Amino acid sequence: MGNDPSDALAMDLWGGFGKPNDCVGVIELEIELLTGRTHQIRGQMAALGFPLVGDVQYGGAIPSTSSEYMKNCRGRAEGFLDSEALALQCSTLEFLDPDVTDDSDKVQRSDRWLSFHLDEAFWTPFIERYQAGSESLSGSSMTFEGFDVKDDASGQREATTSSSVDQLLPPRVQLSPGSHKYVVVRATTTNVTSTELWFVRSASPEECGGPYHANVAQDLLNRLKLLGYISTVMGGGRIDFLDNDEVAHAHVFGFSYGFGKGDHEKVASIIEENTDIIATFDMSDGLY
Repeated sequence: MGNDPSDALAMDLWGGFGKPNDCVGVIELEIELLTGRTHQIRGQMAALGFPLVGDVQYGGAIPSTSSEYMKNCRGRAEGFLDSEALALQCSTLEFLDPDVTDDSDKVQRSDRWLSFHLDEAFWTPFIERYQAGSESLSGSSMTFEGFDVKDDASGQREATTSSSVDQLLPPRVQLSPGSHKYVVVRATTTNVTSTELWFVRSASPEECGGPYHANVAQDLLNRLKLLGYISTVMGGGRIDFLDNDEVAHAHVFGFSYGFGKGDHEKVASIIEENTDIIATFDMSDGLY
């Protein structure tokens, strides 16, 4: 996610509610069932970290709090309103022909198998538009062949850096207008070509789901983990961010009870290196 074709695909799949924050990519799978247990595909895919698109119950969509949703869909796993069409489709169905042949002596069941196959699902046009947009963007089909996530001997997830992984990385700087808590995060890889990246986040409690610095950091840490990075919160504080037509200015100060005071000078430098925002800082003690 992060370019025009990807953003358009997210809008097609999730609509105005938006994709879940932990989602870093979408894959299409064909699964052959051995049994027909309830929620078998949904539950097991979610347990592996791949919830189905549109699956509110298992983390594949953001639940709607609209009055229409609450009125019509209370107590149901899927609302099927706008974004919550579950991306799960039976594509192949095979069974014995139920017709029987009536012989004068006995009735025999047919041994002929009937097979039915669906050529496309409701999301197929979305994927095709994404592929066409990606080809025009890059000049060739975009793939993730250079992205290899695996476990090393200690069980730590390891990422092989590539341009494909770079496309999936969250923005280095993401600030919310106003005065909000911030965190600075260092992310590293454990492979031979070790990489160190820095990220700065500020967010309101409504945006990040809570009033603490840990809430501000959580979505970023989860996303980096999915990409195979080892990430550490290196401190925090507050950022006053003013963004209008005349000026974009961020002032960094304060501290975090949970993570300690961030290196505000470094944070200001990260902001200016990755954005057009003018950044200032105050390292004074006692500011919160």
